[in-house]
Amino acid sequence: MWEAVYQGLINTVAPENIAALTFGGVMGIIVGVIPGIGPMVGMVILLPFTYSLPPDIALSMLLGVFCGGYFGGGIPAVLMRTPGVPSSMITSLDGYPLTQRGEAQLGLSAAIVGSFSGGIISVIMLMLLAPALSRVAASFSSPEYFMIAVFGLVVVIMVNRAKLAQGLLLTALGLWFSTVGIDPGTLVPRFDFGTVQMQNGLNVAPMCLGFFGIGQSLLLLERKILESDTLSLTRRSLDFSKILVAFRYKVTLLKSGLIGTLVGLIPGTGSITASFFSYIEAQRSSKHPEEFGKGTPEGCLASEAGNNAVPAGAMIPLLTLGIPGEAIAALLLGIFTANGIYPGPLLLVKEPVLIYTIYFSMLLINIIAFVLLALFLRPFATIVKLPSSLLAISVMVISLLGIYSMNLQVFEMGVAIAMGVLGYIMLRLDWPLVPWVLGFVLGPIIEERMRESLSMSSGDPAIFVTRPISLGLVIAIVLVVIIPLVLDLKKKRAQ
Repeated sequence: MWEAVYQGLINTVAPENIAALTFGGVMGIIVGVIPGIGPMVGMVILLPFTYSLPPDIALSMLLGVFCGGYFGGGIPAVLMRTPGVPSSMITSLDGYPLTQRGEAQLGLSAAIVGSFSGGIISVIMLMLLAPALSRVAASFSSPEYFMIAVFGLVVVIMVNRAKLAQGLLLTALGLWFSTVGIDPGTLVPRFDFGTVQMQNGLNVAPMCLGFFGIGQSLLLLERKILESDTLSLTRRSLDFSKILVAFRYKVTLLKSGLIGTLVGLIPGTGSITASFFSYIEAQRSSKHPEEFGKGTPEGCLASEAGNNAVPAGAMIPLLTLGIPGEAIAALLLGIFTANGIYPGPLLLVKEPVLIYTIYFSMLLINIIAFVLLALFLRPFATIVKLPSSLLAISVMVISLLGIYSMNLQVFEMGVAIAMGVLGYIMLRLDWPLVPWVLGFVLGPIIEERMRESLSMSSGDPAIFVTRPISLGLVIAIVLVVIIPLVLDLKKKRAQ
């Protein structure tokens, strides 16, 4: 074990890994600062370029974007009440009033310290929880993995139950797209429309890059995202005396980091939920709850600590069960499988060095992002003044170049453009996009595990309810569906 820990640490501090983390962190902060872009778009832009890299370097770069995006999202929320990422809208409740009072440095310090603390706490939780959950998952077989994947889809759909029909439709669409290509069981072509290119299936990179990257870019071309082009920022770097003030709220930082990690564990909940719960708990336990919403640094750091704890929390089910809990984790799963590495309970046994490299890299990226923002705050903040049209066109050009560089196929560029148009339509209609990408990524897992389970039982579907863990997951799925609907019905009757 200690040899794997030592080798993982050596890999983490290797120059190429630090370069990947720094580059990913810078990219993450940039796409996080720009409202309407976010870490998801940043990751899908870089995704095609990572296929030629070693898996640890590729994951470090994408994790840098993942974590850095949440760091950057709080900057425009504090300065302009325009969150760079959706979860930072909670940060703006107290961050912008601080800016209006001339205390932008205090608001920014609280947001960045919150992000840093939440990230560090969540990585420590990842190190503690992942081995324990992996030991539990070691007793899982195909029926359990099938039910976990279904559970993930059901949770995502119920989280978006305000648009239940749209969520179901997009989930089904993602599952359908995942079946394109040669059937692995019968070797029969499925939905290839007579084309050789589609017999290989639809690659996750052009699909996700088009759906999110190009789709969001088309929306940026149409709309002016920013509400203001003015910045109330007088210093190039952070005021370090304000950083010390933010670190005084130690209990709030600890609680918010733990809440964000636990929320990230649950499939489909996401960073907005983590940010909201952390903020509400900080207000409940505060000595001055009346100051929340009027400009208190405690509100900023609680919100940011909660949402930046989600990346490490989302890695726990990905690494131990092989099930991504959200869209961004689904992209990381694509990097694993492209390199012949399959996350699950045996990953900690088969690839211990890679696991510890991921752990230490996630610790290091939080330090790198904190230092970058502390020293170069103004250059990052002024990025929001770039024209939206220039940003959108740049994203689309880089995206298409990246897709073409993967396999030198114009066909995959066409797939990305088609999915971009579809993604744009979904964004215009305000449909939830996460059910689609999870349906697409989990589709092959669901199909493969279902076939294996039915093969084990000679075609008897009762295998899913006769095994204790699988039966428990079936009950959990039923409860996840029924309880929210009952609560919604009671709320509607009360109104």
